[in-house]
Amino acid sequence: MEEARPSGAATEQIEAAVSLVKSGNHEAYTSIIHRFEKPMYIYCYHLLKNREEAQDAVQEIFIKAYQDIHRYEPTVSFSAWLYKLAYHHSLNLLKKQQRRLKIVSYFKQQEEATEHIPEPESPLTELLTYLTSEERHILLLKAVEQYNFEEIGQIMDCKAATVRKKYQRLRQKLMEQANKQRRAGGLFAQSNE
Repeated sequence: MEEARPSGAATEQIEAAVSLVKSGNHEAYTSIIHRFEKPMYIYCYHLLKNREEAQDAVQEIFIKAYQDIHRYEPTVSFSAWLYKLAYHHSLNLLKKQQRRLKIVSYFKQQEEATEHIPEPESPLTELLTYLTSEERHILLLKAVEQYNFEEIGQIMDCKAATVRKKYQRLRQKLMEQANKQRRAGGLFAQSNE
């Protein structure tokens, strides 16, 4: 399985590719895309919960990164810089989705059709619905992409201590919700088999 975060020699290769792109070698950007395409798709998919929107988002993020690569400074890793772009792009998409949902919801209320709520894909997916988009970002960056709190703070434009506290709260929130499900005999109920 491909590493979520580059380290050591991989980081040096990425930084070298970035330097080449900045100096006019546009083909070098292909290696950056190949390195981050899959992890970026996974990140966007978990946030947007839609394959097509995640694919579109990844393309838009890579285009934006290419256009803004001259602004990248190696004070943070290129990976963190790219995820910061993805974070802000995804937030904008989620805001647009929420506006669309409000409009759709209004028109659905006008109809007398019965509402059907699809079953969640898994217990984990159900738990993630209890998190805000910001909490999902933090969880994905920490647990899936394995960033530390300092890096997540850089990505999200906040202090590492703030991220750490939010992470602790979201973990507590998930544990409480899992316990409620277990007590109610829901998806997390323990079987004695």
